[in-house]
This record gives sequence, C-alpha cells and structure tokens, in this order.
Amino acid sequence: MIDIRRRLKYLVCAVVRICGGWCLNQRIRLCVFVMALMCAFFTILVLASASYYVCKRSLRECAATLGVHSPPDYSPSQRIVHAHSAQNESMAKKITSLEEKLNNFEVRYRVKPVTYNFPKETAPYPPGYSEEAMNMIHNLTGTRVLNGLQPRYIHRMQLPFLVQILTHLLNDPFSLWPLYHLSGARHYMDFVIGIPTVKRDKQTYLFTTLTYLIKALSAEDKRSVVIVILVGEPDVTYILKLARQIEIMFPREISDGVIEILAPSPAYYPELEDLCPTLGDSPKRAMWRTKQNLDNIYLMAYAIGKGVYYLMLEDDVTTKKDFLPEMKGYIETTTEKTPHWIFIEFCQVGAIGKVFRTRDLLPFVTYSQIFYSNMPIDWLLESYLADRVCSIDKKSLCPAAAKKYKRLEKKSCAESKLRVRPRYKVSLFQHIGVYSSLQGKIQKVQDPQFGKVQSYFPHQNPPVQKITTTIEDYYQHSIQNAYEGIDFFWGKKPKKGDTLEFWYGRPLQIKRVTFRSGNAEHITDQFYNTVVEVLPAFGDNNFTTILHFDEFGLADGDVEEEFSLVKAIRLRVNADSKYWVILSEIYIQTPDEKKT
Repeated sequence: MIDIRRRLKYLVCAVVRICGGWCLNQRIRLCVFVMALMCAFFTILVLASASYYVCKRSLRECAATLGVHSPPDYSPSQRIVHAHSAQNESMAKKITSLEEKLNNFEVRYRVKPVTYNFPKETAPYPPGYSEEAMNMIHNLTGTRVLNGLQPRYIHRMQLPFLVQILTHLLNDPFSLWPLYHLSGARHYMDFVIGIPTVKRDKQTYLFTTLTYLIKALSAEDKRSVVIVILVGEPDVTYILKLARQIEIMFPREISDGVIEILAPSPAYYPELEDLCPTLGDSPKRAMWRTKQNLDNIYLMAYAIGKGVYYLMLEDDVTTKKDFLPEMKGYIETTTEKTPHWIFIEFCQVGAIGKVFRTRDLLPFVTYSQIFYSNMPIDWLLESYLADRVCSIDKKSLCPAAAKKYKRLEKKSCAESKLRVRPRYKVSLFQHIGVYSSLQGKIQKVQDPQFGKVQSYFPHQNPPVQKITTTIEDYYQHSIQNAYEGIDFFWGKKPKKGDTLEFWYGRPLQIKRVTFRSGNAEHITDQFYNTVVEVLPAFGDNNFTTILHFDEFGLADGDVEEEFSLVKAIRLRVNADSKYWVILSEIYIQTPDEKKT
C-alpha cells in the first residue's frame, strides 16, 4: 500500500506541474491541484477495497478447500480456525469409521484364540466343555495347569503334504491346534523325550515311568532335556486331572519346563471306524494301533526343531540310573564310526528306547503318515529301515537259486539294517506294563538285556528299639529287613485297623519321613487309605496324624517342629485292601543328616 501511495503522489505532482505550465492563472492551478488530490484519494480507496475483497475471497477459497462451510457471521480468521477444528472432527469421524470396519474385518476373517474369564460365574460355557469340566476349571483357577487351555498354534506342525495325506484335516481349520498345551517354552534342548499316553482300562503306569525318569536325571541332565507327554484323549476333564496330578507330583519340573503336556485336537483324528483292517487284525485292534501311530506322528512332528535328539518311549517303562550320560557317550562314539545312522536302539522291545536325530524325523514322519493304518509303529520302523537300505530283487531269483541264496539274502538285509540301526550293548529301558492300553489285552513283554528292576530303595535309618506289625509278611520280606535296607516289606492284604509301629528307646528328633509303597514289578501293591502318625516324646500318649498316603502310594513330607521329637512312628490302615502291600522305601531323616 505504501508503494501505491508513493506512486500516486509522484503522478499527482507530475500532473500539477504540467497543468501549472499550461495554466498561468493561479486560481486555475489551485483548482487543478484539488481535483488531482481527489482523484488520488478515490484511487487509493478503490485499491484498498479491491485488496480487501481479494483477501476475503482467498480466505473463503482456503476454507472451502478444507471442506468446511463456516457460518456467515464469522470473520475470515475465525473461519480459518473453525475450518481446522471442523477438519479434526471430520478426521476423527473417519478414523472411528475405519476402526469399526477393521474390527468387523478381524471378527469375520482373522483367527484369534478365544479367552475366557473363568473365575467369573457369568462366563459362558466354552463349546464342547461339560459341566464337570467347567467345575474343574473353576476349582483350578490360579494354577499353572489352567494355562494349557489357551494354546497357540504350533508352527512345527506344518509338515510337507500333511494335509494332502491326511485329508480329513481339511474338515476343521483348527485340526492341528492342540486341545491342551502346557509348555515351559524350552527350545533347542539336547534331548526331547516323547511319551504318548492314553486312559487305560485297569491301571496307569505313567507316574511310575515319570518317577524313574526324573530320579535317573541329575540336575545337569534336567537342564538339557524336555519330557513331552502327549495325552491322546479328547476328554478335557481327564486331561486336567492328569495334568494336575503331574503338577502335584513334579512341581519343580513343571515350573522349570522339564515336563510339558500336549493333547491333540479331536479333529486331528479321522473316523477310525471306517478303517480297512490289515494284517488279519480285528477292527478293534486296527483302530487301537492306528490311533497309536497318529499319536506318535503328532509327537514327533512337535519335536522337530525343539531339540537335537528325539527319544521314543512309552508310558509303562522304567529306566536305569544315569541313562542319559550313557546315551550321549554312545551316540557320540557311533556318530564318529557310522555318521549316517538312522536311529539307535537302547531297548529292543517295540518302539521303546529308539533315538532319532530330529533332523531325520521328517522323512520317517512322512513315511508313517502314508502307512499309518497299515501296521503298528514298531513294524513301521522295520519297514522304513528295509525300504531305506534293503533291495527288493530277492523275488527275482529262479526257484533253484532262491533256495540256495535265500539265507544269504536275509543275512545281507539284516546286516544292512544293523549298519544304520546300531544297538547299545545293554538295554537302558524296561517295559513294565501288564495291562495294555488296548482294553482287555495282557502283555508281559520285557527286555532280557535290561537286567533286574530295582525293587526297593535302601537307607540307613536311626536305630530302633522294636518294630511291630499286625500285617502278615510274605516269606523273608519282613518289615525289619525293610527298615534296615536289606529288602522290601511284602505283606498280605491289610485290613482296617492294621498297623506298622517303629518304637525308639529314647526321644528321636526327626526332620522328614518317607514311606513309598509298591514297586515297578507290583505297582498295585500299595497302601490305600493309610496315614502316618507320630507319638510325641512329651505330653499325652496319643498318636497324631502328620501325613497321608496319596493315590500313588507315597507318604513323604517334612515334620512340623511341634511333632519333631517323637517316641514312635506308626502307619495305620483305615480301610480293607483288596491287594497285598509292599513298602519299597522307608527313610527317617534326622536334622543332622542329608537324604541318602
């Protein structure tokens, strides 16, 4: 505006001078000067108005660009401010709309695990859970076991051709999701020990197997292994009960991740009733061994990438002490001599004690998927070896030569399999199960190279004045020998009110007591509904209960300080038993000694 005024001033002065030269009359010059001033004023007024309307139009265009129509009573600057605030509101609405669309998209197309607030009584029943399962879930609130009911997808299950071979998996998108998975997040261990288990008709051996395994592992060994228990049952109630029992028996191993529990989805299994029986087996037996194969396939697929070696076991075995260092040493020696071994046998019974390199599991798992309904898992092992290293041209020999070379051909095939299937000098595992997982089947298969199973655990107990019992012992298996660590006590069927009493000549300070009933050869010969009592050294002459025998036949625990000074310890039976009873371990620990 200043430049415009200056230019107008120069223009007016120039006009006045020109006109002044023409008009010599002073009055005329004055009139011309006034007219020039008026023209300049009106020119300035016109230019100012034009500038105002130009700015106003620019402001309107700016507001229109922002997509906001301001009220007409707003000034241009107020309109700009209003435009920005309105734009923010518009953007907020757009963001809200996009979020709603995204949430709808996630609900429709995105797979997310459903979580339930179990402690709330108003929580809906998850689909497929019975009322008994929901009551158990409510009772287990706050325990680690309940975490297994919210599993995540296991990417290790994505094996080549898995869906193409087992086409029934396409029927359910969650067929490879575990029904239950209690994991300690251990990866890349030295050994993955796989134990498939199912509900047995008569009795379970799983806890005996786990007890022997855990006792045979040192603290260093436990840091390099993970024991994966696969529960091949669709019943959530049974899975939770089993997981809870394992957690009670082995709380340290569960919390440290040494033991994991895994259960496949029911959709993982095909319709077993539609199987075509092979090998002359009955439909019942064909269904049983097919289900067993599918459990082993799932367990092996899970173990791929979780460790260096995979050890196949069953839920009814015992093991020798320090089996893991022996296995590691033999594997290292064998790998140097025979680097291309397929698996190593540490037990010659069935599919027990077979060690694979996890990198070699994929071919065998794929092979087993193809023939999972043809033969049992131990036969699949032999068939897999034969297909890998043996020829099939034995039938091409002429009848005259076949008789002559038949023995030679068999020998060469067996030798070829031994080269890729080394065997350890002795068996490190022993099969103890009498009642098979197939209902009604009795099996007494044992490995003669294993040796005798340890039937009792000796300890050096404090001197005792006398030991009395109302239970009749069997042969030389007396309670005196059991207390002194010479043998185990074996008594005939206990009845209600029967007792075993240990009397000491002077008051004895005790810290912990352990009474283990049953052993690997006679698992059912346990104390049922029996308590451990102590007679305090001072006070009245009444026994006080300090421990109960659990469902596994074990009474083990620390003694409270008020009952630690005792004159006698007593075992009292509260109900008749239909089994004999074995005391395989008696240990009275005093404060000044460690457990032997």
